[in-house]
Amino acid sequence: MKTIFLFVALAPVLLWPQTSAEAPAPETITKIVRVHNARPEKLAELVIGGMPVIIRANDALKAIVIRGKPSDVAALEKTIRELDSASTTAASRNVELMVYLLSGSNSPPAPAGAAEKVPALAPVVKQLRAIFPYNDYQLVSTMLLRSGEGTKTSTNGLLKSFQNGAYPSTYAIQYDSATVSPEEANPSIHLEKFQFNTRISISAGTPPATQFQTFSIGIQTDVDLREGQKVVVGKSNIESTDSALFVILTARLVQ
Repeated sequence: MKTIFLFVALAPVLLWPQTSAEAPAPETITKIVRVHNARPEKLAELVIGGMPVIIRANDALKAIVIRGKPSDVAALEKTIRELDSASTTAASRNVELMVYLLSGSNSPPAPAGAAEKVPALAPVVKQLRAIFPYNDYQLVSTMLLRSGEGTKTSTNGLLKSFQNGAYPSTYAIQYDSATVSPEEANPSIHLEKFQFNTRISISAGTPPATQFQTFSIGIQTDVDLREGQKVVVGKSNIESTDSALFVILTARLVQ
């Protein structure tokens, strides 16, 4: 009995080191994925959600660095390559943006048929009249910008005199990037931080007044539009509620 008692008491001591052995730490690897078509930083933002990896991207180097378990790194690399391959067609296209600057005022109504002066905007003018019943709508100017996807674009110049202004006005247009959705049919175009700014000088008082007032007008917003769609992105009053400027955008994809 004494011998049996000693065997039972020692058994747990002999077995404990075998059952408490620690599992080896999981292997960690680092992988550099070269990106040929899409923007690496945009791809990294798209694929990182919820993955237990460390990921770094650099647009200048056209590369994404992934660090993590081999299985996670392999899965992420496959996703990145598929998205990069799908971007081949979109990467070869440029975005052509047309900016229309339209004025509305309560000056005497324009002659019959004056709406034909802006036939491309006739449907837009009709909708604007229903909301803002100005007597007269006139096309002040049109500006064209063209850029590759993901690039910052800007332009500036002079506008013709607005209403009773004696001096031309200055304008500046820019956006941080244009991004095209992956749909092949009727894709959408996203303009990040689109900005329009202008300074308009208008004569003060009745002619022959020689004093002028200068108004600064600015619009900044993100814009989403379908190819060929005309979108009113902003309205700013000038002097009073008797006159206003409207900024209208339309875009198309070109090779």
